[in-house]
Amino acid sequence: MQSVKNYLLFIVAVGHMLFFAACDDEEGQPAPSDDASVEVKLSSNTTLDNFLVDEAGRTLYLFTKDVQGSSVCLEGCLASWPVFFAEEIQEGAGLAAADFGTITRTDGQRQTTYKGWPLYYYAGDNQAGDTNGEGIGEVWFVAKPDYTLMLADQKVEPFADPTTKYIVDPQGRTLYYFLKDEENVSNCNGGCLSAWPAFEDIEDLIIPSTLDKAKFSVITRTDGAKQLAYKGRAMYFFAQDNARGETKGQTVNDWTISRLEW
Repeated sequence: MQSVKNYLLFIVAVGHMLFFAACDDEEGQPAPSDDASVEVKLSSNTTLDNFLVDEAGRTLYLFTKDVQGSSVCLEGCLASWPVFFAEEIQEGAGLAAADFGTITRTDGQRQTTYKGWPLYYYAGDNQAGDTNGEGIGEVWFVAKPDYTLMLADQKVEPFADPTTKYIVDPQGRTLYYFLKDEENVSNCNGGCLSAWPAFEDIEDLIIPSTLDKAKFSVITRTDGAKQLAYKGRAMYFFAQDNARGETKGQTVNDWTISRLEW
């Protein structure tokens, strides 16, 4: 009888070990796979169209405050937004290996990036295909393969606000307005465009869900080119911004970052 009892205790102990091995690790991050290679593929729904998921179908997200390419979701933030990391990515159909990378976070963890944006899970997603994190705080969005515009949210001088929401391209490059432009008219021509390249028209506008497509328009410049505008303001890059998240153009007279509200 004692041997049977010991055997049952052994079975319970093994069961506990397997259970805790399957649970999330520190800070709520899903336990790493035994296989260093993890598939990232596309899923879709009728609301959001295509977005990235892991091999188990769990949705991956990006954080607009990470516009500079490093993660600012730290400590308590990770309880809700666990880091996604894989040593090697097997990209599914429609995805390119060159779009994935790895960063080392300030807390020492490694994290997978997509087009320079660190990737996360959302703790409030309960099953494969859930997208409950979409739009939270207007700073969390599903990672889509084909955004044509994205949002940034960071401190920008000289604005007094702790952070400023503005529009960037999918790689996090800042877009600007020219204060001498008129509504739906660009007055940046000739040599001006060398320093301030126009953000050209996008045939199929794919944007974060908190942006309103109706507020975007296309203007025809005097040179015949098409340029995208937001609330009637033509948008431009600044040639001296050399890295994602840079806002050097903000210091130039008559130019400002493409704030959503100003």
